[in-house]
Parts: sequence; structure tokens; C-alpha cells
Amino acid sequence: MVELTALRLEHVLALRRAVDAVRSTLEASLLTLGVVLEARDFETQGHTQRTATMATSLGDALGLTDRELEYLRQGAYLHDLGKLGVSDAILRKPSKLTPQEWTIMQSHVQQGYDLALRIPGLPQDVLNVIRSHHERWDGSGYPDQLAGTDIPLVARIFAVCDVYDALISERPYKRAWSHEEAISEIERESGRHFDPAVVRAFLRLAPTA
Repeated sequence: MVELTALRLEHVLALRRAVDAVRSTLEASLLTLGVVLEARDFETQGHTQRTATMATSLGDALGLTDRELEYLRQGAYLHDLGKLGVSDAILRKPSKLTPQEWTIMQSHVQQGYDLALRIPGLPQDVLNVIRSHHERWDGSGYPDQLAGTDIPLVARIFAVCDVYDALISERPYKRAWSHEEAISEIERESGRHFDPAVVRAFLRLAPTA
């Protein structure tokens, strides 16, 4: 009986190791895909890893479980997957987009979601980050005009990190904002663009200048 129990335990541990190995491989593959995606636009290099790191820390502060943090991080890796369907001319345009070009750019969330649905086994939280990270707390975002807590929490968390990193990064059409300027903008948009509770947690964790 003892030997049988020990054998079962050994099998359970072996199965757990196998599952952990698969999850680790998936995580590495998704990160690689995210890095490849941003390589199309050299101005955003490093954005994927930075936002994934920030979002994981913020999610942890907000009480997400380890599994939810894993899915949030994976969603961060793939959040711009749909930009595969956006032309380089638009992605790399050194000036403000026209209304027509902006509509095309906005379509990347739907395209990314559709592509992600074809990746077997992606959890719903990963899909939620991809589809909903451009929704706004006041309902004026896209693609679904979700408002308040109808926006998945992982997307609300990632949205703050995504915007912060974009603000402090230089682009051909804008200078990099200072940490203080970016933080002030995040605060101003609390209750409009962002979930106030997420903003409060972000401000407590905000990186130093």
C-alpha cells in the first residue's frame, strides 16, 4: 500500500513537471512572438517586455492569483498581435494618422483577437487583454465600447501600463514625456480612461524618475 501510494505520488509529480515544462515553453514562445511583432516597428522595441513586467507587478498588487498573473503577462506579450494586419506605412508613419488610417490602426485589436482564437488553448484572460486593452472606463474606447467593470480586469490593468510606457517613449511624431508628466496624465485620466482603483495601485508602484 505504501509502495502504491509512493508510486502514485511519483506519477503526480512527474505530471506536474511535464505541465510546468509545457507552460514554460508556451510562455517563452509567446514572448518571442511578441518581440518579433514589435520588431516591425523599431520605435516600440522593448515595449512588450516593459509592459509585461509592469502589468505583472500591478496585477500582483491588486491581488491577482499566480495563474491570473501568468495569463496577464501572456496577454501583454500578444496585445499587438493584430498589427500583423496593419501596413508598415501606417505603423511607421512619422506624422499624425489620418482618420482613415486611424480606423485601420484601431482594427488591430479585432484582428489580433481573431488570430489569437486560432492559437489552441489560449485562456480567456489572454484573449481579454488582446481585445479589450483599448477600452476606456467611460465607455468611449474600442472595439466594443465597454465601460467600467464590464471591461475585464486584466485589460484595465494592462491599459494603464501600456499608456504609461507609450508616453515615456520617444516616437517620430512626439518627444518622450518625463516620468512626472506621464504620471500626471495617468492621474488626470483616472475615471475617464482608466479604472480609478487600478490607477491608485499604479501610483503606489510607479517607477521612480
